[in-house]
Amino acid sequence: MNRLLTREQKALVLLAPMLVAVQIICFQLFVRLLGDSWGYLLGYVVYWVCWCVPIIAVYRNVLHKGNDRRVFRADTIMGGWKRSDGASFSRARWIALLAVFLPAMGTGLTVFPPAAYAGGWTVVALAVFFALINAPLEELLWRKVFPAVFPGRVLLGYVLPTVCFGAWHLAPALAKDSGMDGGIAAFAGGALGMGMLWGWYAFRYQTVVPTIIAHFLTNTFAFTAFLYVNWFS
Repeated sequence: MNRLLTREQKALVLLAPMLVAVQIICFQLFVRLLGDSWGYLLGYVVYWVCWCVPIIAVYRNVLHKGNDRRVFRADTIMGGWKRSDGASFSRARWIALLAVFLPAMGTGLTVFPPAAYAGGWTVVALAVFFALINAPLEELLWRKVFPAVFPGRVLLGYVLPTVCFGAWHLAPALAKDSGMDGGIAAFAGGALGMGMLWGWYAFRYQTVVPTIIAHFLTNTFAFTAFLYVNWFS
């Protein structure tokens, strides 16, 4: 098998660490110029608009030109709920699926209830709005594009995006104290751990539907607590 990288693959390998470095700089700059609230928000908007959306769009078009044009079709993205032979999930698959939802269960049972109770529906609604944008974009970028562009290549299709997904969270973590237990290490380390779980499932089973749902729930629960502690308490 030819293991040489194509131009599109090389570009994606370079874009991942570049995203991390640029976002760290952007968050620092925005928070200094605009303050914590607007600077933090603008940092995420830049991440979504200037990185996630363009990369997903560009590589969707690249894949549509070749043999992998099916990768971003709805039926392929929704695939994986059954084995290729049409049978139900294996026991290992159910265990893997349970692992994908562990972060959501953890945040949903610990930090979410007191924050939701104290902050009310306004805080929860803001967290849901954030999660509806962030979760699908991040899963498509880190867990769909990379395995699709590097099929069967663990280092580039799983390890690289997982490490960079965790590292990019240093950008908001270094710009502003989250106010949560564990500080920067917990914020970035937690993202890395979740990326390992979600990335492995997406790489192994070639679907991001469960990881999008799990990511959305985790973002909703965790960001409810983050919003309450930093802006509503």
